[in-house]
Amino acid sequence: MISLLMCGGRGTRLGRGEKPLFEVCGMRLIDHSINALKRCRLIGVTSPFTPRTEEYLIERGYEVYRAKGIGFIEDYRECIISLSLKGPLLIVSADLVYLRDGIIDEILEFYSRCGRKSLKVVKDGKPVGINIVVAEIEGEQDEESYIVNEVINVNTPEDAERAEKLWISMKKG
Repeated sequence: MISLLMCGGRGTRLGRGEKPLFEVCGMRLIDHSINALKRCRLIGVTSPFTPRTEEYLIERGYEVYRAKGIGFIEDYRECIISLSLKGPLLIVSADLVYLRDGIIDEILEFYSRCGRKSLKVVKDGKPVGINIVVAEIEGEQDEESYIVNEVINVNTPEDAERAEKLWISMKKG
């Protein structure tokens, strides 16, 4: 499956430069997602706000699409249209820490069985930044939800600190 790795945000809440390159739990945020998406064809979706992230991806041999940086949904839609992508696509935010291996594989397996056009991954009732959408369908899609507890969305320094503590706790336990 093709995965659009969304790495074009401004990262203002974190306040540490380009958020995908910020280190949490011993590696850059973007590398947490790259590791989780190793079975997918990865396209990094950057913006004018993340030139160093774009360079980082290109240096590692990943395909990159530079969107306008208008917003998460607008940028992935721009990429889908511009690259004429088809079928279901995995859309993943580059600011996630995965507290265990295999989460993406479980999500893809659930999606293949659920019979719906799209999937939203949630934690505590809130989207975590992992979605599956069908590229050819505009507007609302028949959506299923998948609950995951072992993913942390890092938006603030407090989120990064919480991720570090949980990471250490889970690695010990």
